[in-house]
Amino acid sequence: MNRKRITALAAILAVSTLFTGCNSGFLVESGALAGFNVQESLGIEFPAEAFDFGELSEPAPEKSEKLPNYSESTKRSFKMRTVEKMSVYNSIGDKTPVKSVASGAVVTLTETDDPDWMKVTSSADIELGYTNEGFLKAIDSGCETYAELPIEYGRARNRDSVYVDAYSHLVDISKYLRVYYSTNVSNEGIDLSQYDVKVSMKLSTSDTSIGQPFYTRNLCMLQYDTLQLLIKAIKRFKRDGYTVVIYDAYRPTSVQQKWFDVVKVHKWVANPSIGMGGVHDRGTAIDMSLIDKDGNELEMPTPMHTFTEESARTNEEMSDTARANMDYMTSVMVSCGFTYINSEWWHFQDRNTQNYLPTDHPIDDIPLVPSEKAY
Repeated sequence: MNRKRITALAAILAVSTLFTGCNSGFLVESGALAGFNVQESLGIEFPAEAFDFGELSEPAPEKSEKLPNYSESTKRSFKMRTVEKMSVYNSIGDKTPVKSVASGAVVTLTETDDPDWMKVTSSADIELGYTNEGFLKAIDSGCETYAELPIEYGRARNRDSVYVDAYSHLVDISKYLRVYYSTNVSNEGIDLSQYDVKVSMKLSTSDTSIGQPFYTRNLCMLQYDTLQLLIKAIKRFKRDGYTVVIYDAYRPTSVQQKWFDVVKVHKWVANPSIGMGGVHDRGTAIDMSLIDKDGNELEMPTPMHTFTEESARTNEEMSDTARANMDYMTSVMVSCGFTYINSEWWHFQDRNTQNYLPTDHPIDDIPLVPSEKAY
């Protein structure tokens, strides 16, 4: 009996596994049912033609479920966001990268004939080359992400220039707040009530003292404890109908130094080598203003980061409206645990700044991880 007929008979035998057999009829000749009399146990007769199955065709193969983006004729492509700097090579199999894709960039990865390599295309449809890091350093571009750094411990100078124990727990505020990201001054068409805060990091734009960005990512990081103070202030401002806009927060020490080398005035941009150094590179300071319910920024003494005497809180030439707005913002921030400096109306810092480490994490290289919102 050929394999197809044995397969058909097996279905019949499966029904009879609870019966015992005798010595005549159709016998099973091997396996656990050896000697089992099928015909007698079932109480029926099998005519010879019952086993004439003719030519049996093979069962039709099951249709496989196709993957997203599947194509019969082309390699699959995936729109991804890099979560670490990704190396790119001119050709498949090369050993030396010719460029890299910055963390946070959106790219398209396309399969190649080599399963370990993918073609990389920029968001502007420019072919960049090939990578063998692929999904190891990228996630679905539709997935929200936030920047993440480890907690660090060390020693830092206090106000008396004495080194004391300090630590750093920098966090991306978007993990804890609903953030509207835009470096555009206009908020027309945006419902700011849907957000807790607007982030508009000036140092990521060309509108700086050096006429070019210090980094490219519009990313706001603060010490976790400092953020808790800011959250209290945000709630107070929201209750009064205002939205906080942050123009600067954590600033790497190398950026602090580069900026001081341009401005050269410690009261406006702190010299990292003097006393405690800066406070922005400890992640405990923010430069901020307020937006009203109509999307307009409140009148303040000067535009943000205007390094002149007009920016000082003691400026007697500011308008009554600007002074009232500045004093209101200051009173709320102070009540929530911040202090301020007289030379810059926009600057507020955690009272416990000297407990935290200054660090130098390049903004564009801070790793991104898939978001699990904490609020």
